[in-house]
Amino acid sequence: MNESLVSKYKDIVTSRGLTYHYLSLPAVDDKPTLLFIHGFPSISYDWYHQINYFSKRGFGVVAPDMLGYGGTSKPTDMSFFLHTAIAQDLLDILDAEKVQKAIAVGHDWGAPIISVLSMKHSDRFLGFAWVVVTYQIYAPCPPIDVILEMNIKTFGRPLMGYWKFFEQESAPQIIEKNLESLISVLYPDDPDNWLTLMNQPGEIQAFVENGKTTKRASYLTDEHHSRLLESLRGGGLTSALNWYRSTLGGVNSRIMEEIPEENQFIKKPAFFAVARKDHVCVYDYAVPQMKKYATGGLHMVEFQGGHWVQLEEPETFNRELEGWIRDTLQQNC
Repeated sequence: MNESLVSKYKDIVTSRGLTYHYLSLPAVDDKPTLLFIHGFPSISYDWYHQINYFSKRGFGVVAPDMLGYGGTSKPTDMSFFLHTAIAQDLLDILDAEKVQKAIAVGHDWGAPIISVLSMKHSDRFLGFAWVVVTYQIYAPCPPIDVILEMNIKTFGRPLMGYWKFFEQESAPQIIEKNLESLISVLYPDDPDNWLTLMNQPGEIQAFVENGKTTKRASYLTDEHHSRLLESLRGGGLTSALNWYRSTLGGVNSRIMEEIPEENQFIKKPAFFAVARKDHVCVYDYAVPQMKKYATGGLHMVEFQGGHWVQLEEPETFNRELEGWIRDTLQQNC
């Protein structure tokens, strides 16, 4: 992201009293605006390849630091992390920027947020793009040990072992002392590291507690790495880990009670960038889930790498997303 864009950041106090720090670049010639929603442990800078590419082509861009990160509020009370409330925060930003034609793009924890936007606020958007993490229907969240047992029955191995570490009271302090260790796990040179470090319970905790590191991915540039460190050192991990704790704590368990059954399906055109080597949101779950619910049309692009496709293969990702937007807009005109 070039330095001149830093001055394009703004701050807003949303209707529920939280401050969001966000990048806002206006659209040119009636082009749509892309709302980029990042996940853990990131900041809006995660989208710098997309911000540069799409803004140069006249698209509007809104890219917030999400709750718990960067320049945005960092509540320690996990009830603030209700996904329907976070979705409304984002609508408050779009309203403030007077954005009428929006496309929501969500990666990692951004994916369930755009799932909520599709269910509750579909009329506000031209389409929705899920990046690696698939469309989500909400249900009461069982304890993590039950989830891991279900993983083993369905996929032959646990997928979410790292959640056992993230839910612990001591996790923020342990990670804050060993940030380089966590970053090397989350942005690995070899995505197959996740088969052990992320999937298997106990592994990531032992790794981070001992301050170990593994080779970092080349797509995490020095500039990106330093911005990530600055954000995590400045804001800590207590609030950011509430994305996990709120879900395990039942904050989001009752969302479907307020969603009419017909709104569980994605009515607008959907884009899905699926990663063959994301060993947490696995292909065999993600693809059927998306195909089941994307009744408004689905464009799916397969990537051979891991969790961070927008960083690892930005040229292909940007080209595919732009092509889908062009086709989507033709359908919506």
